[in-house]
Amino acid sequence: MMIIAEVVGTVWATRKAPSVSGLKLLLVRPLNAELKPAAELWVAADVVDAGVGDRVVVVTGRAARLAVGDETAAVSAAVVGVVDATELSR
Repeated sequence: MMIIAEVVGTVWATRKAPSVSGLKLLLVRPLNAELKPAAELWVAADVVDAGVGDRVVVVTGRAARLAVGDETAAVSAAVVGVVDATELSR
């Protein structure tokens, strides 16, 4: 799955599984179809150096593990792009 989300924070963890050691973890809020914030928060590995306030593209599942370069990593979501603009056509 690929979604658009907003970065709302950073997750600091001094103890991590070896497969996520060295990865920056971000707190992201998925956006709904109207690009409005959803209620839930996700933790996503950041591979593009995104920051708080950025709208980002997040992938999940195997795509997230491929994004971090390790198909065995304990990762279920990864930030793979920073969104410059969106256009919603109806």
